[in-house]
Amino acid sequence: MNQPKKLKAQKGFTITELAIVILLGGIFLAAVWPQMAKILSGSRASKITNELNLVIPTIQTAYQNRASYNGLTTQQVATNRWISDNFLEMNAGTPTGGIVTQWGTMAFATAASNTQVQLTMDNIPSRECSKIAEAFSSNMFLTASINGAAVKTATTDLDVTAVGTQCNANAANTLVITFGRA
Repeated sequence: MNQPKKLKAQKGFTITELAIVILLGGIFLAAVWPQMAKILSGSRASKITNELNLVIPTIQTAYQNRASYNGLTTQQVATNRWISDNFLEMNAGTPTGGIVTQWGTMAFATAASNTQVQLTMDNIPSRECSKIAEAFSSNMFLTASINGAAVKTATTDLDVTAVGTQCNANAANTLVITFGRA
């Protein structure tokens, strides 16, 4: 008696099925990618602004009983670990004195006859620049400039139009803020 042949079970995908999956994945990525770029830039900018909200009060507290910020340097901020380890250049677990973001450096120096501190951040991408600069409206920041153009002064609020113009003028931006005693 003849028995019918059994069909073998298919293993894996056919070329057609694989092509459909790749096509659908591509369509999904094309639809989601612009939103992902915004989300990622917001996340990267938040890391910087959150850090500024921690490091500035820490420095101010360290200098509260002094007449000035005389002697404040990037090296001191790094060595005293007033900024998170995520931003410190390290060698064998010890800060080397440099402070970096994922794009460039952060530098602290005294300003305005040592009554203020100037923080300079460089190579900030346009999208992150705008998001970081939004934080400058806080009273914690006395002045702010982007690529050398003032966007906030001691007597004016943050100029959001100037922020957008300056942040979009370059692919890599330099942000300079001051904080301290008015």
